[in-house]
Amino acid sequence: MNIRKTVFILSLLLTYNSIIAQSINDSIFNNVILIDKKDVVKHQEDYLIDVVIDTELKKLPIIFNNSRLSKEFIENRLFKKQSIIIITPDWEFFNQVTEEATKMGGCIEQATTNIYYQKKHLENGITTDSIRISGEQPKLVFSQSLKDSESNDTIVFYHTESFGSSCCPKDTSWDIKHKLDHYISTFEKENNTKIGAIYERVTGKEVEHMLYFTLSTLNKEQKLHFLKDIRYWRNIDQKLNTKTFKPQIFTPHEVKKEGLILVSK
Repeated sequence: MNIRKTVFILSLLLTYNSIIAQSINDSIFNNVILIDKKDVVKHQEDYLIDVVIDTELKKLPIIFNNSRLSKEFIENRLFKKQSIIIITPDWEFFNQVTEEATKMGGCIEQATTNIYYQKKHLENGITTDSIRISGEQPKLVFSQSLKDSESNDTIVFYHTESFGSSCCPKDTSWDIKHKLDHYISTFEKENNTKIGAIYERVTGKEVEHMLYFTLSTLNKEQKLHFLKDIRYWRNIDQKLNTKTFKPQIFTPHEVKKEGLILVSK
């Protein structure tokens, strides 16, 4: 392929990407991720946002934040170095209207009012544009819900553990695997439940494998409890407060079921 033809194809690709790129001025938003208040659980400074959110996406993430989490929280803790569009109800305006309606002893049917923010990472820094729209809103096409994400082809998981070679040289995780088993059995006993299906993917010829924890039988509070404490399983014979972690946001992920083996229900 000659240079002129290569440049022409690259130009077409750049033009195509610029056409399909979403901006806050669009009339339709595709693959919007909805975060509702019911999806968020907090304990101390740790959070579970029970929505599949791929923070490594190359395409621009679009979040409809109906959870009352701040825009800054989502920008700075979920998408630190990534451009993003965040759509949020104008809660301040909503509260003002509600307060006025209460004073009048009735209710006021207000027009839907959302604020659209777009954070962009540029070579010379970060910019944030915003637009407030009252009344008729752009069309939002939401991505699959967590319930709909699981299919015959995929599973939703919350945690993974990886074990390397059983020899040559031996991964030291094998020597303390009993601590992981102990944590799981203790958690199940204390909460009178099972943690749900665990899948295994073989990654090598010397028993190397990865475990995927679905936590499918746990409620949101139990999931966060499990995810917070399983960080300590390598030090399970010590007091949990002897090791500290930075505050963390946990979210589920999807993986293709092909190649996975169900090892525990």
